[in-house]
Amino acid sequence: MSPRSVGILGGGQLGLMLEEALLKLHTDVLVLEPDAESPAAARVKNVLAAPFEHASAVAELFRRCDVVTFDSENIPVGPLVPHAPKLVPSLRVLETTQDRMREKSFLNQHGFRTVGWQPVPEGADLVTSVTRFGTPCIIKSARFGYDGKGQYFLRTPDDAAPLPLAQPGGWVLEEPLQLRSELSCIVARDGQGGTFAFPVFENIHAQSVLDITLLPVRLEQKWQDEALQTAIAVADKLAVVGLLTVEFFVGTGRDGQEQLFINELAPRTHNSGHVTRQACSLSQFDALARILAQVPLHQPVLRPGAWAMGNLLGDVWLAQGRAGGALDLSAWRDFPDVVDVFLYGKREARPKRKMGHFVVHGDSSEKVLARSQAFRAALTARR
Repeated sequence: MSPRSVGILGGGQLGLMLEEALLKLHTDVLVLEPDAESPAAARVKNVLAAPFEHASAVAELFRRCDVVTFDSENIPVGPLVPHAPKLVPSLRVLETTQDRMREKSFLNQHGFRTVGWQPVPEGADLVTSVTRFGTPCIIKSARFGYDGKGQYFLRTPDDAAPLPLAQPGGWVLEEPLQLRSELSCIVARDGQGGTFAFPVFENIHAQSVLDITLLPVRLEQKWQDEALQTAIAVADKLAVVGLLTVEFFVGTGRDGQEQLFINELAPRTHNSGHVTRQACSLSQFDALARILAQVPLHQPVLRPGAWAMGNLLGDVWLAQGRAGGALDLSAWRDFPDVVDVFLYGKREARPKRKMGHFVVHGDSSEKVLARSQAFRAALTARR
């Protein structure tokens, strides 16, 4: 029997689009969100306005809902512990994926390939640690990192000197790659052991933020097959119920061998998966909604043609002289192949802040990539 109500910890754009998918199944939704100006605050009917650390508000969410999920892994675990049986994905999955040290340790212990890495505990001397690990390298905060936040490229050990030793959770040092491609794969697992995967996505980043996602992937089939099989295997080892996004690098490390490496895991819907709303028979949000509502889930099928999803960051609003909210979309008239524009309704535009996205449909991945770049350039051009 379907749950009477689904709770969502987080009212960002991921929570908003999940709520839309749940409503199609006539499932009641309750969102806990501390930001009164979040995308969900203006569009979702039932919102609890409280911090994630607020134990009584979290308890109310779980009391009123039959199952609860989250739109970000960067939420405090403590208040969730008493309510763990209702959390999807599980508390174990959340704890593993919200900390890079735990995540990489889990992956390596189960035989999954990551780049060479080294933990740097909170308070340890960074320059000494980097010297031992070797440069050049990449340093990342163990917790609360996304969209390039808390990540730095170090050419010499001295580059680490300005970084805080008291970084919560410490740091992780990573071997740099000669990067060929970045991929992601979203796996859906229901409570009955059924496992389904979306097509592998190709992701193009700009300044460490996802810029454009492409389908189909412009890469040999062997890499796609390995990514798909690896993502399913990771989801099985974690015993995920819900969604798991696995991000990959295809690149060459210090040993000179080109390989597929797992970058990181996200136990939720994912920015790269927005393209599934038009490109697939079932979107990532519909898949998670079905799992939460205990509705049968089927293998998503890629629709014909090529697809691209492009992020719209706050930079576009600022280029138009807008502080946030609405965007001048008059350039859309010249782009009939742009099949969807979704604005999240965030009131404050900031550089690199995700404010919306669009989807392009065409004959080839190269064509939709070029059209995506042209469409965003047209939106950004001053009139």
